[in-house]
Amino acid sequence: MIHAVTDGTGLSESVITASVSLHPRVDALCLREKQLSEMEISQKIKGMIERGIPSGKLIVHSFPDIAVQYDLQGVHFTEFDERMKSFKQAYQHIQAGKSVHSLKTAKQAEEDGADYIYFGHIFETSSKKGLPGRGLDALCEIAAAVSIPVIAIGGIDFGNMKTVFGAGATGAAMISAFFKNEE
Repeated sequence: MIHAVTDGTGLSESVITASVSLHPRVDALCLREKQLSEMEISQKIKGMIERGIPSGKLIVHSFPDIAVQYDLQGVHFTEFDERMKSFKQAYQHIQAGKSVHSLKTAKQAEEDGADYIYFGHIFETSSKKGLPGRGLDALCEIAAAVSIPVIAIGGIDFGNMKTVFGAGATGAAMISAFFKNEE
């Protein structure tokens, strides 16, 4: 399972263009654009769908109403966002994922109905400057403790992807492997 996660630059034209060509090669495009308003991200998603990206390939970060509106693959929640549990109760057919950074929050996400979790950051990464990665041992511990898919994130690229799968990850979420902070 491979997720391409956008780079947080506001869904620039270059990122949207890259997404149009990228979507057939990944399982999901996670639109992680926290600085955009709900209206702005909704307009961007509408445009992406009009340009040929299937709604079933898109996961929106932090905007569950948009996931419902466009019948997206899913919505992704931050670690301490309490809305996921009620969202899953209301919309069982839409995937809900959660970012987690500890064994405790991984187990809680599973208990609350998460369909998958992002666990990280695994390796050092420019998006978490100065913070050491949690490492493969922590990934292995999380993967063994939950029964839902664990998607590793943070410093992952095509060169080290096999090691995260070897540590028990079900998938890999990558930002810079797909989107270079451009424009």
